[in-house]
Amino acid sequence: MKVKVARTAGFCMGVRKALEAVLAATTEASATKETVYTYGPLIHNNQVLEVLEARGVRCLEELDGTDSGRIAIRAHGIPPQERRIIKEKGLKILDATCPRVAKVQGIIKKHALRGYEVVIVGDDNHAEVLGLKGFSNNRAHVVSKMEDVQTLPPMERVLVVAQTTQDEAIFNEIVEVLQKRFPEVIVRNTICDSTHNRQQEVRSLSKEVEAMVVVGGRHSANTRRLADIAMASGVPTFHVETADELDRKKLSAFRVVGVTAGASTPNWLISRVVRQLETIEPETAHPLPRILRRFFRFLMESNLYVAGGACCLGYATAVLEGVKPRGLAAAITFLYVFAMHVLNRYTDRAAHLNDPARAGFYERHLIPFAVAGIVSVLLAVGCAALMGLEVLFALVVMIALGLLYSIRIVPEIWLSAVRVSKLKDIPASKTVFVAGAWSAVIALLPKLYGGLHVRLSTICLLLVVFVLVFVRSAIFDLVDIQGDRFVGEETVPVVIGEKRTIKLLLHLILLMAILLTVVPLYGLFTFFSYLMLASCAYAIFCVYTYNRKLMRPDSLAFEALVESNFYFAGILALLYQVLAARL
Repeated sequence: MKVKVARTAGFCMGVRKALEAVLAATTEASATKETVYTYGPLIHNNQVLEVLEARGVRCLEELDGTDSGRIAIRAHGIPPQERRIIKEKGLKILDATCPRVAKVQGIIKKHALRGYEVVIVGDDNHAEVLGLKGFSNNRAHVVSKMEDVQTLPPMERVLVVAQTTQDEAIFNEIVEVLQKRFPEVIVRNTICDSTHNRQQEVRSLSKEVEAMVVVGGRHSANTRRLADIAMASGVPTFHVETADELDRKKLSAFRVVGVTAGASTPNWLISRVVRQLETIEPETAHPLPRILRRFFRFLMESNLYVAGGACCLGYATAVLEGVKPRGLAAAITFLYVFAMHVLNRYTDRAAHLNDPARAGFYERHLIPFAVAGIVSVLLAVGCAALMGLEVLFALVVMIALGLLYSIRIVPEIWLSAVRVSKLKDIPASKTVFVAGAWSAVIALLPKLYGGLHVRLSTICLLLVVFVLVFVRSAIFDLVDIQGDRFVGEETVPVVIGEKRTIKLLLHLILLMAILLTVVPLYGLFTFFSYLMLASCAYAIFCVYTYNRKLMRPDSLAFEALVESNFYFAGILALLYQVLAARL
């Protein structure tokens, strides 16, 4: 099945800022043993709230009995009266109110003080509307449909605002009726840009697909409106909270399906739904493409593809340095990369959020892959023993570090001083350690064969491999940044942010290109180095593709694009050797 995903699907700015603020507060509070609360649900998504609860965030519906801790005001905002109560109780306030909602609150307060009656177009019992009414000085009237206008009392001066997630078409219709009924009407279209863009995109996407799937909480007003708009567009619409609710039988009648999601729906839920949809084969589908897609998906999800890419990169580095590739070194590279990716998958807390399809794949095949990972470690150790004690010792150290990455190695009594219990707790550790491990197994281990043979060319080679793998890992960390923030994964994008990470990657690729250009002039690399500049260009294209969203970042196709740079380097090395032999 072909799936088209709306570009605006998922967290809006306000929700993202609220969650980041609360997650940052949990990190700070963990050092002081302080409890972080939210006053009411932070956002309207049960799955996100469950993850927050797992991080120690508690949701309060009432303030009675709570006299200490830090309390976050939800993205929807609260009335000023409730804020005063929180301050009087001495609780620390973390204001996570969406800036767009805060702006509407200010508009209402300003006009209410000038004597205007306030008409809010929205849902009377919605958390945002309840908060807005608190700023109206008891002058608020809520309408949700045109018929409600007739129930309004006579008013001279009226301010009209909208719940920020209101359907713009309904808002405009109600405004038109209000302007005909009341003598002075000031209109402020306070529907946020995110809501406007999502609704317009749903109307546009509905014309390109045979059915629409809307992902998000059923109690989320903006998600329900997206579903209503899709249905009003005339296409079959499925509103689901999770992938488990997809009706595969009904959906198999369609070849092209569109997917959008509410402003409080996290990426991992969208990704899970999309991956499930992609596995649904239309009733008229030919079996051969289905078999090929399943085989490709198996290669990617099993990490066999990434291990093969590591071998290709190892071959390219051997040609780059002008040495004969060793079969045992290639075997160690393949087995080590495969084993570490498989075994760490079972200890990665973020796996279910960042890549739910692969996490489910490993859960379904727990025993076979656990055995495969252990056997791969043993075979890698056996190959290393054949190459000598130096290689064996180095590999055992690397395996130990890889397996200990997610395991507590610092006693709990030391945490107040060290604040790092596992290697993965070190800032940016995941991105750096993966690149470092690959660099060591590809560029350094072969140099230990028969003794230590590390030269200046080896150091240059380590830098080239490190940058290529660092770029690859950081791109995937950019894709996974939302889930990593939720579980506290310390990756480069989490530490320095998305924009700075992209700039860092581009600068690193540029430095690698300079290195590949200069080093052959001193005889440290072969002239294959100049062909490797194509891999630099490939890496830049991957960063550009992610930044411009030319492909869906969480798709297998994008993952294959990034991983294939190593295969590309291996093919270039093979062509170079063939041409060099003929010349």
